[in-house]
Amino acid sequence: MVESAIQTLALTKVFPNKPAPITAVQNLTLSVPAGKIFGLLGPNGAGKTTTIRMLCGLLRPSSGSATIDGLSVATHSNAIRARIGLVPEDAGDHKNLSLIEELEYHGALYGLDHATVLDRARPLIDRLGLGDRFNHRLHTFSKGMRRKFHLIRALLHQPRILLLDEPTAGLDPAVVEDVWDLLKSLAAERHVTVILCSHHLEEVEKLCDRVAIIRQRLLVQGPLSELSGGNRRYRITLATDAAPFATLLATTPAIQDPIATDRTLRFSITADPADTIPNLIRALIEHNATILEVARDSRDLRSLYLSVINNALEPNGSPAP
Repeated sequence: MVESAIQTLALTKVFPNKPAPITAVQNLTLSVPAGKIFGLLGPNGAGKTTTIRMLCGLLRPSSGSATIDGLSVATHSNAIRARIGLVPEDAGDHKNLSLIEELEYHGALYGLDHATVLDRARPLIDRLGLGDRFNHRLHTFSKGMRRKFHLIRALLHQPRILLLDEPTAGLDPAVVEDVWDLLKSLAAERHVTVILCSHHLEEVEKLCDRVAIIRQRLLVQGPLSELSGGNRRYRITLATDAAPFATLLATTPAIQDPIATDRTLRFSITADPADTIPNLIRALIEHNATILEVARDSRDLRSLYLSVINNALEPNGSPAP
């Protein structure tokens, strides 16, 4: 197996539109390691769903390329579809069929007989709490029940790649934990590669080894531990409101991404902390700040996400070029 299960290079999708075309994804280059859970983040309209649809062959890119397990999405669509399990945000199904009938229909598309479908589906149905709905028709299912069904259907042919677009939307908290455990076991035990699109940042923090944040174009990607700041992220707690000192940090060499919240200043350091921190403390004291604490401060995903998205905007609120 190739080291990167999914790769895109300058992947772009432009939709024709009047009065002007709409660029949904622009020059997107991603690398998703095999057997890992990869978070694809961005606001509504950022291009996440369009990217997923291009990866599984439902949309043809305007330019650029994508590969799955080293196979080109453009030239090996049938082989790639056999490798992929997809849970789209708005998944369609045959609502007049029962749960098992729908799974049999889906399994037949992949050459699975009745016995194989039952053997593979039963553990997933029981694990996700749909055992009493085995012969119920899908039109009687709640939104949460249908999300469970869509996940079971996507896993039925035992894909090597799982593409998930808001997979836990509408699920009860207890069931969300079950889905998380299932995804972690798929990656760890079966070496399944997962791309997870989610607005649930706690979910991404718990599951993902790496993340990418996009807004049509790639803004940042990498291991979550590194993007959160690691030992380069610090906080300084003051005795008074921190907001008046935010400008000082913004103009101090080697200080990056300063954030003032209540009495706390948070920031990243791009140089040697042993030199930068003492210089910053002296500058704060010279500006009459009373310092209570200086400590390392790994940034949580929410603050990282907001910082990246806000820094990508022009003053009028449009994406920066």
